[in-house]
Amino acid sequence: MFEYIVYCLNIFFIVLEMIVLLYMVQSFIDMGRHIRLFTLILVEPILSPMQKVVKHSVMNTFSIDLSPYILLVILYYAGRVCEYLLKVV
Repeated sequence: MFEYIVYCLNIFFIVLEMIVLLYMVQSFIDMGRHIRLFTLILVEPILSPMQKVVKHSVMNTFSIDLSPYILLVILYYAGRVCEYLLKVV
């Protein structure tokens, strides 16, 4: 049972990585209004707390929003932790 939960969490983190990556690519390439709205709806709940943390930290830059990049790194490491737990169990 534990393996299934960890495996589902791993898949969840991978899907979130792809959505955040698509959100980041949209800032460079226009993919259409519907795709932008869809990714914004999915990313906003996890991106807004990260933006608040970055806003009050040393990494606050006025020209670049670093929160999607930091979120991508956190999701990557969370996925790797899930993979490690699957190998251990």
